[in-house]
Amino acid sequence: MTMFPGSPEPQPSRDTSEISLGKLVAVLKDHKWWIIGTSVVFMLIGYFYSSSQPRVYLSDAMIQIEETSPTLSRVELTQEGPVAGNTASAELEILKSRMVMGGTVDRLDLTIQLEPRRMPVIGDFLVEHGLTRQQISDTHLPWLGDWLAEKGWWPSQEGSPFVWAGEEVHVTRFDVPDYRIGAPHTLHILDEQRYEVRYEDQPVLSGLVGEPVHGEGENEGYRTFITQLEAPAGAEFNVTRVSRLNAINQLASRFAIVPMGLDSGVYQLTLQGENKNEVEDILNTVTEVFLTQNINRQSEEAEKQISFLNEQIPDVNTQLMTAENNLNSYRAQRDSVDLTFETQSLLNSLVQVDNQLSELKLAEADLAERFTANHPNYQSLLRKRAQLTAEKDALEAQVANLPETQQEVLRLTRDTEVNQQIYVQLLNQLQEMRLVKAGTVGNVRILDPAVLQPAAIAPKIPFTSLVSAILGAMLGVLAVVMKMVLNRAVETPEQLEEEGLSVYATLPASAEQTKMARRVRQRRSKQGQNVFSGLLAQAHPADISVEALRGLRTSLYFAMLESRDNRLMIAGTSPEVGKSFVSANLAVVCAQAGQRVLVVDGDMRKGHLHLAFRGQSAGGLSELLAQRIEMADAIRHSDVEGLDYISRGTVPPNPSELLMQRSFHDFLEQVSERYDLVIIDTPPVLAVTDAAVIGKQVGTSLMVARYGKTPTKEIRAAKRRLDSAGVRLKGAILNGMERTASATYGYYGDYHYAYK
Repeated sequence: MTMFPGSPEPQPSRDTSEISLGKLVAVLKDHKWWIIGTSVVFMLIGYFYSSSQPRVYLSDAMIQIEETSPTLSRVELTQEGPVAGNTASAELEILKSRMVMGGTVDRLDLTIQLEPRRMPVIGDFLVEHGLTRQQISDTHLPWLGDWLAEKGWWPSQEGSPFVWAGEEVHVTRFDVPDYRIGAPHTLHILDEQRYEVRYEDQPVLSGLVGEPVHGEGENEGYRTFITQLEAPAGAEFNVTRVSRLNAINQLASRFAIVPMGLDSGVYQLTLQGENKNEVEDILNTVTEVFLTQNINRQSEEAEKQISFLNEQIPDVNTQLMTAENNLNSYRAQRDSVDLTFETQSLLNSLVQVDNQLSELKLAEADLAERFTANHPNYQSLLRKRAQLTAEKDALEAQVANLPETQQEVLRLTRDTEVNQQIYVQLLNQLQEMRLVKAGTVGNVRILDPAVLQPAAIAPKIPFTSLVSAILGAMLGVLAVVMKMVLNRAVETPEQLEEEGLSVYATLPASAEQTKMARRVRQRRSKQGQNVFSGLLAQAHPADISVEALRGLRTSLYFAMLESRDNRLMIAGTSPEVGKSFVSANLAVVCAQAGQRVLVVDGDMRKGHLHLAFRGQSAGGLSELLAQRIEMADAIRHSDVEGLDYISRGTVPPNPSELLMQRSFHDFLEQVSERYDLVIIDTPPVLAVTDAAVIGKQVGTSLMVARYGKTPTKEIRAAKRRLDSAGVRLKGAILNGMERTASATYGYYGDYHYAYK
């Protein structure tokens, strides 16, 4: 679209919030491939990272803990509430205790930690994908082996220290001196049967597979036993013997208990580990150790009861025999005295009370081993004993009222019957305890033995890759948004108009022009610059950028009617804004319209306008102004009829001084008479003062701004510098307008059409 001087006032700007939201969506749409690429890169990184992590496997088992009171004690005789003892919570704490974990560590010798040595960076990734040494060497990936050999990670001969898939060692015993517990050692494979243990690269043991090895001399304390070896010569494993406490803590950190229901007493036990061949065995050992200690604890309780009864029975038997002898002797002396009905009733009551007191005495001995005297169950027993003692005293008071003979017979008979019942009761309890000890099963039951789940629970490769992709997309969006926020480059014609410059044309970016550009670097310059070889308006006259230049030609025709001369300066704030492109191709379209046009390369430092015409820089403006050549020799004809050009010439030491000489003024006066339009391409305004000097000699000056690259502050600074030199800019040209969503979001970008 082109804008003419005196055009109507611009339309009011859109609502700020609407523009911000629309601009954001448009910019994200323009950078969608950047965001997608960032997401893909992060997804690949996440996949590589997660795939390189060791696989973690899970084994689970199920147990039941019965909430029962102790069946072997007499606490139930006196308890007033639930018995504090073998509850489920207590059993769970025992299950997690160092007693059970330590028993497992001791049985399986988990203090031995073996880790294969992997190739740096990609070793874990390749091994976790099942890549073997043979696959790399022979069939599948020989190129990878060559690349690893170049890196020094894969020697062509045997002796690589790295361990690949399918290579392993079984170490059943590894003892070290106490002062080297926790220190890493190296297990170096010598051949199919021989190995060597090294500490800090010094050998401390060497032996054969299947034979125990003992260290001698300064290596005394070392012992090892390897049962299986499946690794080639040169492979190395890191082997360490950690402390027992460290092994217990590591095992406990991988162990978990999950209740299967509210107050069900059923619990699921889980164990995680990287070695799938050991996880199931370790969990089974944990449950076996726990069950064994539970049964042993119950059996020990029965053993204590049997020991107590064995101590009591002989004493009771002696007391029974004494009581029977006393009763028989008394009856013999009194000629077989019988008890009356009343006396017999008192006797039965006394015997019953005495029996209860005897049971309380046994129960008290049992409680004294479990609780203190302040425990509720112990206090309940004391209250019951006091009650029975009072009842016994009352009965004995009634006995005191009987005749003396009846009292003595009652006393002797009571002693005999009480001791007899106690003796029978103790014998029954002893037999019962023996049966209980023989059949003790505890209150723990293994419902399901440990089973290894078939699939690894970690790493979650799809989830990690997805999260990484989302993170990458978020970072890509953030980068685009930050670039949009921090970018102050010109992107719409309105921004130029806000600086007081009328926009004469917006030139779309041309793919054909990009193909014609190439990168060059001058001898004394460290940085190269993009230059174009050939003229777009001549090679592709139907290009949309050329159509926009034709619109600029029309605008300039009316704009220069009021100008004092036919000279046009094309300036730019900085290099590579496209001023040379505009100058050369505008000259072509004007010449094609029948005008006589001269385009002058006013950048005597780095000008490259001659490359567009496929000419040489020497013999141009610098030689002409230095009066080394004549004007006829400086002016060159092009392939376009009516179009001539003057190159920059040889780079002079004083370009600005040459432009300020009278010869430059005379040169412009002469060419203005010979041509209909003189276009001068100038150096960047902010870099040198040449543009300000040239601008004083021309009637029309235009500023070229590059879409998305030229900051508005540079436009402002360049305009201020030219104004201070007395050069008035007629307007501006927005070059390289890209057909993007953010560009078409504004008012001007929508009006680029191709008409064929």
